[in-house]
Formats: sequence, structure tokens, C-alpha cells
Amino acid sequence: MTRVLITGATGFIGSHLARACLARGDEVSIVARPQSSLARLADVSTQITVHRLTLTDTAKLRDCLADTCPEVIFHAGAQTRFTEEKDLTDLSDSVNANLNGLIALLSAAATSAQPPRAFVRTGSIAEYGDIETPYIETAREAPRNAYGASVLAGTQFMAMAGPRLPFQAVTARLALTYGPDQSRDFLIPHLIDSFLNGRPITIQRPHDRRDLIHIDDVTRGLLMIAENPKAVGPVVNLCTGQAETMRYVTQTLAVLMDADHDLLSYSDISDPAVVLAGNPTRIHAALGWSPKTPLYEGLERTVQWVRQSATQPIKQRQGT
Repeated sequence: MTRVLITGATGFIGSHLARACLARGDEVSIVARPQSSLARLADVSTQITVHRLTLTDTAKLRDCLADTCPEVIFHAGAQTRFTEEKDLTDLSDSVNANLNGLIALLSAAATSAQPPRAFVRTGSIAEYGDIETPYIETAREAPRNAYGASVLAGTQFMAMAGPRLPFQAVTARLALTYGPDQSRDFLIPHLIDSFLNGRPITIQRPHDRRDLIHIDDVTRGLLMIAENPKAVGPVVNLCTGQAETMRYVTQTLAVLMDADHDLLSYSDISDPAVVLAGNPTRIHAALGWSPKTPLYEGLERTVQWVRQSATQPIKQRQGT
């Protein structure tokens, strides 16, 4: 049994990670913002300890670490979308949301009476931005937006501070993660919801390609990193290395849901395809991790979960 503390556990990735830790017998505590809903964790709420606080509330954060004495911290909390503003306030907003909390958590963990042995943070392939693919960990990044830049800043701050920390700290740069219980703001759940409700769909860039990874492969990878963080170094890609077109993803979902193909349309874009794909060589060589869920199977399981959850009370739903 490992004492685990998870930030962002009320979100998509964090809630799946909490279940994965519970499934292997860990003692799980989570940090949740005062206004966050625990709906995703309703079915396991009696098995976890919840600490309501913001990471920048240093007094409460230090009390939380003193109470939980985590051996492993998973930092999965991040804001992924920022509206571009003329006055550039989206830049400061992204720093407040994604960098300041990370630094506060690192500081509290480093100075606690019993520091953790591992600190694993979820980053993103959005950190790489407009550079050659597949992305490798040693590449010079060029993020496209405030989200990518703020997450990259956190990666670099954490790597810089690494020699000063009394624990191993790793950023796992995740490919585009999908699976059960993801917000409809993201592409795959949005497409599934549209097909279920008979709404027309227009894919703006059907030729673009994305490295899509199932949530079960992500949680398995994060747990493996936490067991041997030194092996992967301060930054490691957690991705499939494969990138299917958006046309393929949409058509596959239409087939799986027996949807009316007349609902589908595609924009005629002549621009070169935008490819987002990582290289998983480092994590495979260091830990033997490789994805186990093919895209078709992962999409099929996601569709099945959506259909099943629609007929169940929320307290019975599970994210895995």
C-alpha cells in the first residue's frame, strides 16, 4: 500500500488515476478546490480523503501534507483552455492557473517533515507546439498558445529545481487522452454526444492527425513512472506514437454508433495537415511501457460506457 495524494482528482484524468490507485490498494487522498464537484468520484467517495483547498493557500496546503504524509504526489490539476484576449490577460491567467500552484506544491512537498519519494506531474504534448514530429523529449519547444506555454514553463521550472528537491520529480507529457467520463468540451465525447442526439457535425480539419491515447494506458504509465521516476528523467512522453486522421476517428465513431452518415460533413481545407504525435521510445526503453488499447477498441469502450451510463444513476457510474 502506498500513501498517495492527487491534485486534479475531480477531473477526467485525475479521477481515473484515483480509481487506479484504489484498485491496487493505495491509501488515496485528494486535493479539490472548494468549488469543485466530486461527481466523477461519487462511487468511491467513501474510500478517499478529500482536502478542500487551493494550492496557493500555503498554510492549508502544508497542513494537508502533514496530515497525509504522501509517499507519492500526482499533480494532475491544470486549466487547459484560455481565451485569447487583446490585452494578453490570458497569459497571466495561464501562469496563475498552471504555474503558481505547481510551485506552491513543490515548495510545500520539499519542506514537509516527510517529503514524498516521487512527484509525478501531468504535462502535455501541447508543450511542443510548432516543431517537427514525432516529438522527442530533447526537442526545442514552440508552444502555440497560453496553455502550452504555461505547462511548458512548469516543466522547465520543475526540471531546473530537480537537483534541489528531496524527491524525484517527473513531468509526463501526455498525448491527447480520451475515454469514459471526459468532458463534452473535448472532441471525442462531443462527437459521441452529437451522434447520440442526431445533431449534424462538420469536421473543420479532417486531414489533421492526432496521437490519441486511452485513459487506461495513461494511468498505467503514470503509476509505472511513480514506481521508478529516476529511470525516465525529468521529462518523458506518455503517448502511442501513432496519429490517425480526424476523418478516421469521426467515421469510426459513426460506425460504432450506427449513426446516420448524412449527419457528417467535412470542410474542404487545402492547408497542410497539422500533426500532433509524440515518440514513446524513452518510456518504453526505461520502463517497458507501451500502449495496450488500440484506438478502435478504446473508442468502442468509450461509446459503450456512454450508453451504459445514460441508464444508470450517477452514484453507480464508474470512469474505468
